[in-house]
Amino acid sequence: MEKRYAVVTGSNKGIGFEIVRQLASHGITVVLTSRDEKRGLDAVQKLKESDGFSDDILLFHQLDVANSSSVASLAEFIKNQFRRLDILVNNAGIIGAIVDVEVFKCGVETMHVGTQNDWRPIRTETYELATECLETNYYGAKRMIEAFLPLLQSSQSPRIVNVTSTMGRLRSFSNEWAKAMLGKLSDVENLTEEKVDEVLSEYLKDFKSGSQLAKGWPFAYSVSKAALNAYTRILAKKFPSCKVNSICPGYVKTDINHDCGMLSAEEGAEWPVKLALMSDDGPSGLMEDKIALGRKINISKTPSMAEATKVTTSKRLYAVVTGANKGIGFEVVRQLASQGITVVLTARDAKRGLDALQKLKGSGGFPDDLLLFHQLDVIDMSSIASLSDFIRNVFGRLDILVNNAGITGAHIDGDAVKSSFAAAGGTEGAQISWDVVKNAMSETYDSTLECLQINYYGAKRVIEAFLPLLQLSQSPRIVNVSSEMGKLKNIPSERAKGLLRDVDSLTEERMDEMLNAFLKDYKEGSLEANGWPLFLSGYTVSKASMNAYTRILAKRHHNFKVNCVCPGFAKTDSNLNSGIYSVEECAERVVRLALQPDDGPSGLFFVHGKLTPFD
Repeated sequence: MEKRYAVVTGSNKGIGFEIVRQLASHGITVVLTSRDEKRGLDAVQKLKESDGFSDDILLFHQLDVANSSSVASLAEFIKNQFRRLDILVNNAGIIGAIVDVEVFKCGVETMHVGTQNDWRPIRTETYELATECLETNYYGAKRMIEAFLPLLQSSQSPRIVNVTSTMGRLRSFSNEWAKAMLGKLSDVENLTEEKVDEVLSEYLKDFKSGSQLAKGWPFAYSVSKAALNAYTRILAKKFPSCKVNSICPGYVKTDINHDCGMLSAEEGAEWPVKLALMSDDGPSGLMEDKIALGRKINISKTPSMAEATKVTTSKRLYAVVTGANKGIGFEVVRQLASQGITVVLTARDAKRGLDALQKLKGSGGFPDDLLLFHQLDVIDMSSIASLSDFIRNVFGRLDILVNNAGITGAHIDGDAVKSSFAAAGGTEGAQISWDVVKNAMSETYDSTLECLQINYYGAKRVIEAFLPLLQLSQSPRIVNVSSEMGKLKNIPSERAKGLLRDVDSLTEERMDEMLNAFLKDYKEGSLEANGWPLFLSGYTVSKASMNAYTRILAKRHHNFKVNCVCPGFAKTDSNLNSGIYSVEECAERVVRLALQPDDGPSGLFFVHGKLTPFD
């Protein structure tokens, strides 16, 4: 394969700088560009010193994408030096507003809750800044593409990568006219550059008259990125031989967001580079996040792609722990974060979750990019979808999912338990009489239904929502926190045991039928007659179902490590510290499975750290 040539705009720092590094590491000749000549030359020198790139691999040329003569000068340079261009990465961009940095940094904390922050009070937008934003982010990229199209058409495998943002999605617009003009994916046949220009002119007109908010316009940055996404689709249709795509690299730590991002520049650059190097059968005309692209593209190899200079990929792991504001879940978060894993602590109650987050940060000194919070109610599909979107947009994948959220499905008479606790000596760790506990518990149909919805269906919903993200991990792990009460010996019904035991014939549909029959029998008062457990019946059946579903998943996803674990009876507030094990001991058993090597087991049940039969 002949030599390849690339240009990256806005590349003296941040994502652009790292894109240059990664492309050059593939033996591609890259022209690093910057509006400020000194900063650009300093960036080139920094790369040459750190990575040892030669002068024929890494070059600099001044570029201001808002200046047509500057763009023309670079195009002339490429034409004279290389005669063609193979890769153009349009990365140059500005936010288009003045931001109150300190208030912004404080506000970022609330993003972990999954709510949409209103940034307008801390942003100052002017007509001049909005115009500059459009000129740089949209028209600047358009100037570059138009100037370099003749050189790109001389390439055997031309690639254009437009760095965009999820803020450019049309859902950020309340202006229905603009949405219709920029079009849905199905409207690409009617999308034109003239329509894009008309939308931008109307936006600036409304901004100048002070009516942009009343007419449903988002920030200038969002408008510019939506326009860039639309133009990407226009180009792909017009030039089918050229692969043209837009990519949101994720929420990366750069100066544009005052270093408040969650991803490193290396991680942010990874997917623009993958698009630049994708094979000739890859997609074109897409505005994608990293999830969709992970399923659609292959990376084309070059002769110089030596093992020592492969594109940088992050070794950081990302984890989600459900029901993690206290108890075992809380300690699982601590132990995972202590291993350098970025963990999202979740809880149904946002205040309790944030309090838990602050407690961990205060005691463990974890930085903001290692420990985050997001609200999650495993019964609520919209809550699960919100968390899934958050993980997708911020990290691009998930490596570890710990399903810890669960309830007993029974109301416990606290006074009776306290009396038993006092009778046992009243000291921490005293063993409460189980006969007293059983008598203090009351179950209803509604509490049993809720137990199934959280313990089994809740975990199932979360797993199904995160499967696409887990499939992008090199070592995906799912750990379902179960209980020894979920052993089949605790269910008298031979029919139910036979169904759950036969993993080869077991399906989710058959499990649903079984659970519906269980609930029907509960409602009719025929649990004992039909062989269902009478003590903590909902809890027992829910955990047995989770164990069975674990085996289904392991059989279906061979590259996953999916296991269930009974961590033990932990000393927690809910049982007045009467458990047998500390929360640290119980959490360690969960974490051990989350961090097991790639040749570890899958589809198995562990009780107190030991492999145990499901029966």
